[in-house]
Amino acid sequence: MKKCSRCKKEKTLEDFNFKNKSKGIRQKACKLCTRLEVRNHYNKNRKYYLKKAGIRNRKQRKISQEYIFEYLTQHPCIDCGETDPVVLEFDHKPEEEKLESVSVFLGHNYPLSTIKKEIEKCEVRCANCHRRKTAKKFDWYKLNKRP
Repeated sequence: MKKCSRCKKEKTLEDFNFKNKSKGIRQKACKLCTRLEVRNHYNKNRKYYLKKAGIRNRKQRKISQEYIFEYLTQHPCIDCGETDPVVLEFDHKPEEEKLESVSVFLGHNYPLSTIKKEIEKCEVRCANCHRRKTAKKFDWYKLNKRP
């Protein structure tokens, strides 16, 4: 049993986080009091933490955008050879399991490592070739109605 330095209640050792796990030293305040203190600190400094997170998110998104742009400039459309990154897209290979589209990962600010793993499952196609391939794959009605 150990007495919490904040709430002054006697609690079991398991109710205290480790300060140094290898030495078996526990913190002076119990888990509940520590949790409340952390929550209160965040609420008092919420604007600071949101600003800090916003800066980090913008920086991370810029890094990911630059990586994707550079990747697309080095990989033309595999069907027609189009090289303009503005019209190039990532098309998931049929045998690969698609977690999500690369643009969604980018928009939700996923780590660059996750984006790279998803890009490995893709081929680069221009928007026109991508639409044509998808239309054939899903037997779109427009294919049968063409003059």
